[in-house]
Order: sequence, then C-alpha cells, then structure tokens
Amino acid sequence: MALPDWSAWAILVGVILAAIVVGLRPLLARLAARNIGRRKSRVLIVVAGLLVGTAIISSSLVVGDTLSYIFLQDVYVRLDAVDELVSNAFNGQLFSFAESNATQIASDLAAVHSPVDGIAPALLKVMPVRNVAGNKGNQQITVMGLNASYEGAFGPLTRLDGRTTDTNELGLTDVFANERAAADLNATPGEDLTLFYGTTNQTIVHASVAAIVRDIGKAAYGRRAILFMDLGRAQSAFNESGAINLIRVSNLGGVAEGVASSDQVTHDLRLSIARNHLVGLQVDPVKADDIVLAVQVGRDATDLFLVMGAFGILAGVLLIVNIFVMLAEERKPELGVARAVGFLRGDLLATFALEGTFYAVVAAALGALGGLGLGYVMVYFFDKVVPHGEVVVTFHFDPTSVVTAFVAGTALTWITILVASWRVSRLNIVRAIRDLPEPSTRERSRETLIAGVLIALAGAVLTAWGFAADTGMGKIPGPPVLAIGIGIAAASRGWARAALTLAAAFNLTWILMPVGLLNQQTDNVSVAFVMTGVILVGSGILIAVFNISEALRALLRRANRGAGRPVLKTAISYPMDKRFRTGMTVAMFALILFMVTLISMLQGLQASSLESFVQQQSGGYDVIAYTTTYSEIPNFRESLRANFSEALFAGGYNGTSSASVMPAKVEAIDGNRSYEYTLWGVDNFLIQTNQYGFTSFLPSYVNESSGQREALTTRDQVWLSLRYNHTLAIVDRTAAGPNQFVPDESRLRLTPGDQIRAYDFAGRSVNLTIVGVLAQALQFTSGVFV
Repeated sequence: MALPDWSAWAILVGVILAAIVVGLRPLLARLAARNIGRRKSRVLIVVAGLLVGTAIISSSLVVGDTLSYIFLQDVYVRLDAVDELVSNAFNGQLFSFAESNATQIASDLAAVHSPVDGIAPALLKVMPVRNVAGNKGNQQITVMGLNASYEGAFGPLTRLDGRTTDTNELGLTDVFANERAAADLNATPGEDLTLFYGTTNQTIVHASVAAIVRDIGKAAYGRRAILFMDLGRAQSAFNESGAINLIRVSNLGGVAEGVASSDQVTHDLRLSIARNHLVGLQVDPVKADDIVLAVQVGRDATDLFLVMGAFGILAGVLLIVNIFVMLAEERKPELGVARAVGFLRGDLLATFALEGTFYAVVAAALGALGGLGLGYVMVYFFDKVVPHGEVVVTFHFDPTSVVTAFVAGTALTWITILVASWRVSRLNIVRAIRDLPEPSTRERSRETLIAGVLIALAGAVLTAWGFAADTGMGKIPGPPVLAIGIGIAAASRGWARAALTLAAAFNLTWILMPVGLLNQQTDNVSVAFVMTGVILVGSGILIAVFNISEALRALLRRANRGAGRPVLKTAISYPMDKRFRTGMTVAMFALILFMVTLISMLQGLQASSLESFVQQQSGGYDVIAYTTTYSEIPNFRESLRANFSEALFAGGYNGTSSASVMPAKVEAIDGNRSYEYTLWGVDNFLIQTNQYGFTSFLPSYVNESSGQREALTTRDQVWLSLRYNHTLAIVDRTAAGPNQFVPDESRLRLTPGDQIRAYDFAGRSVNLTIVGVLAQALQFTSGVFV
C-alpha cells in the first residue's frame, strides 16, 4: 500500500515548521509543554478522541491486507508452479487436441529462450467415480493423466508417509488419489474404483488406488478431488489416443516469482500458436489473472470499510475541532492575558499548533496500533462467521499499511488542529480576559462575505464541470456547495438563519429528488455515497442549529406555568448560546447514527427480500440436477421414477421438467463479436409450469401452426410462444445490461425483436429472434432458451 504523498508532505512540512518554532521561540514550546503537563487526565481524553479516525483507517487497511494475503495464498495453493494454461476451451469445456501440439509449442519457446522451466501435457476429465468396496461415490471427481517425464518443473506427488512418487510408478490399472478424492470416495490404498466417463451407460473404467497423496503441489490443483493416472493409460481408457486437452506452463522462478514473466511467456505462447496455425488453442495466464483478482478483493474490502468508516472519520474530525474549541474557551482569559503582555496572534496560533502536534503524533501512533487490534478482531469474526470453504484465514498486514495509517491520521489531525487553532486565536484582548463572547464586527462580516463568495464560485465551477462532463463528482456536491456559499454570503448581511435554512433545505431537496446524478460508467460510487451522506447529515444539522432557538422558545412557552420550567430553561440555555459547539456535537452523533441506521436498513432489506428472491430465482422448482458433461441421459424420466419415492417430498411431487443443454457461441446478426452461452432446449412441462418472469418481451408473434399473429400479454404466453414458433428464443437477464446481480462488463446486449446466431463447436448454426428477456440471470436461468 503506497504512502499518500499529500499526507507525507503535510507531516514533513509540519515537522519542519514545528522544529523552526521550537528553535526560534523556545518560550512558545515551554508554554505548549506546560499546557500538556498540567492536565494529564485531559490529555488522555484528547488523545483518545483524536485516535478514532486513525484507528478506522488502520483497521480498514489491515483488513484489506489480510484478505489480499488470504486470496493470494489461495492462488498459490491452487496453481502451485502453473503460471499459464493452453487449452481448446469452449464455454468452460475442455476439448481435446493433438499431443504433438505441446511438443511443437515447447520447441518454439526453447528457440526464443522464453523464460519457462517446464511445459507439460495433460488429459483432464471430470466424471462420476464410485468406490466399489465402500459403495460411496462422487459426481465431480477430476481424473488427470500426466506424463511423468515432463513433470520436473511441477514437482512430484507426495505420499502420506512423505515419500515422493509420480505417475510413471503406477501399474496398468492403478491411480493415485489425493486426500480430497480419498475423503470424497472413502477410499484407501488397494480399493477398487469405477470411473464413469460420459453418461453411466458409456465408457466404464476400472481402477485401483495405489496410494493416497497429500494435497500439496500439483496434487492441490484447483483444490479439486483428483485421481492421477499415467497419460498413456488415460488416453487409452478414455478413447483419446494421442490426444490431450491441457498444457500447463511453469515460468522461471518460484511459485510466487514466476508470474513476473507471465506477459512475456503469454506473448511467446500466442506467437507459437499463431505461427503453427493451431486453430482453437488459447492461452490463459491464470496465475497473473487470479493474482489481480485477489489483490482487487483486498482493495474492495479496504474501500468498503473506509466508506463505512468515513463517517466515523468525519465524526473524529469534528471531535478534534470541538475539543480544541473547548480548550480555547477554557483558556480564554489566559490567552487574553498572554495577548495583553505582548503575544501576537501568530504566537497563540503557534502555541496551540505545537500542543496539537504532540496530540496528533501520539494519537496517530496509538490509533495505528489500535487499528491493528481492531483489524484482528474483524478478521477473527470473519473466520468464525463467514463460510470460506478450504481457504485458510490468516491474519496478515503489511507494515507499510500501518505507516500509511499513521501518516494519514497525523496529517488529518494536524491540519484540523491548525484550522481550529486559527479560529481560536482570533480574540479580543479585553473580552478574552473578562471571558465575554466575541461580537460581530464589520471586518468579520467582510471576511464572511468573501468566504461565501469564494465557496459559491467553487460550487458553480463544480456544477458546471459536473454537467459538462456528465459526472456525479460534480453534480452531487456542486449545487449544495453553491447554495451554502450563497447562504454564507447572505449571512454576512445579517440574514444567517433564513439564508442557511433555505440553503440546507435546497440541499436536501437536491440530493433526495428522484433524478439520477451518477454516471455509472465513470463515477466512484464509494466517494459519491460518502458525499451524499455528508450533505444529507450536514444539511439537517444546519436546519436544526439555526432553528433550534425558535423551537426551544416554543417549548418554554408551553412549559410557562410548569414546575420544571427553571430546570428546562437552564438545560437548554447552553445549546441556544453555543451554536457552533452544539452543531459540532450533534453532527458527530448524527454521522455515527447515519452509518448505524444505514447498516441496519441494509440488513433489514436483505432479510425481508431473501424469501421473495429465492422464489423468483427458483422459478417454482425445488431441485435442479445436471450431468457433469453435456451428454444425454436416455429415458431420464423413467430412470428417475424407478429410483426415488414421491414420499421423499414433504409437499408432494408435481412433476419433472427437463432440458437438453449444450455449449454454444452466440452473436448478434449485425454484430462482429461472439459470446459463450449455454443453449437450453426446454420441454413442454417446463414451458407450462415454470414461474420465471420477464423484464421485457415482444407484443406479438407469428404462430407457425396457424400462420396467425398472436398477442403476447402475459408471462405464460411468452413461454408458450417457444412451442408454437421454433425460431424464437428467450435470453437471460444479463443481456439487458447491468443491475445489482449482473456486473457492468462486456456482454451481449439484446432487446426483444433482436436477431442472433447460435452455433456449436462443430460450426452448426441457427438464427433466432429474441421474444423475451428474463428477469433472472442466476444458476438455471443463465443462457438462451429455445
């Protein structure tokens, strides 16, 4: 995590200035030290208040570091020495190609001295496997055929007793099982296994477990349950003579270091594939891509916690201002005497700044360390509460993150202290000695007017930029800043209550009006969220502070004859007299309550919508089953009825829908780019019984049977149109654009009436017209339905 330059420079400048002041004006340093030393309990309170913001920053960075580390380690465990993969993949399925291609690619990379230390072919299949003795099976066992002579760079397999081995030591019908496969199959060495390749009535392979190998190195590939075979044996068993479907590439360097050469190796691999016209083969820099995703997870976590903690940080800033204003109020007579004996306003500012520098450095250091503890607690509960499968949750932080938190916290605190010190140094000597409030002067009114005009100009510039560039970073804060500037300018003429109340009311209206201000493609949503929250809370506080007097006077009038009126009048006199301090205090609590309320609201919305979400996404079905390949299961319904009892369903059995599924590529008729999709051929029972709805659909279609155009007004009619017109298709929700479940990324964009072409691996194609776009895009509802 890089140090924020502005924070580092701010601290450097502050340290230099403090050193200059101490060197040239040691009296000011002694006064600051005396103020710190004579009220130790007050120092503890001040430091405790100041460290809040730094602790939030530190914990957010530490949690991000931990998550990045966790997922980075998971990448290294899943891939080990593998840096790139070469395959002929189509919609997630691996299709076979000649083993000689791997030899040719290895030769080409050696000729150009590409930084690789290993290229190994593999035949990888996923299939059901059953343990004959234990009568236990698993549908998702990976069978991997390896040629041990190419495995040097990928390391050996390690037996449970620590001895190393590899597939060249296997007998003709033997396999090695990694620990996951052994657990899933309840298998021990010597037991027989049955491998079902394709559907259960196709290729059956019998094998015996030679040994169980540890889930480390290549045996942990993809965290899969794996059976290892000799490559030649696998090719023979699965009728794939001379074929492979995966080439693993290891770059020079260790597990973590090899990825540095990924760009060069990927380029060399693609050049070799293109030069040899190896049609269909594609290179996937898996480790580099997964590392990018892992780091992004950490950054996203940091952003999330910083956004949610931003309101706490802002509350901390207000607390700092409030603390120093109260310190100044307490010392007002003392400051007046100091001014009377010759201290300049700059001397008071320097004294407060030196005292504040001590508070800032100590509080930032304690806050950075406290953030470590808070981050550890958050990671601990993450480990206990959030399901994370086999991923090991380990607390980890980068020392740079702690330094970053310290630097940012110190700079934030110090700058805030300087602003507060500047404010409290502006006092009248006589009134300060007598502890009287400061009156409004013509000079201060002029300064207020200038400040208001400058703020209004800044708001106007933000607004113009926001609308010109179509960005919420200008449209959200611009008009509110403009309104506040105008309000401050009007306040300089004595219209503070009316002007700032109107400005705050306008700001609330601007933020809450049902008009989209964000640009989803370019705007930082996190920053926009914080800005919106601050404007909402700040505007509400302004309205409250500038109208509290009238509200409290009305309350006093109602309590005019009550026995508690003197107590009530005493209680409300302070907030009426000290508006600035009251506003700061209320704003602190308001920001924290805003964050707490928001979190509670999100949790409530999630809980209340979960049931309806499940119903919408399930479409009325309770169980979804599928094969591990796209092979057909003959007589599916008859086999199903013969092997289960309807009594197993508590609510009764209403029927079974089925579909023929195949991988396909889909492109718009007028487009030039194809996208991988699943093509679903649905049966009549599914058409008639599913409960999936649509975001949009055509108003009518042509019935092929009657030749008549029929209207489409209901969800049921849209589904039935597939039965009566075989050129129509339904597409999932991803085609309609991004939403809360569909990310904004490059996808096929379709609307009802658009035409598409779908084609399979063999090049067979069909033209279809989109009749409707589904409201769902999860699990079963992902693809094109015909």
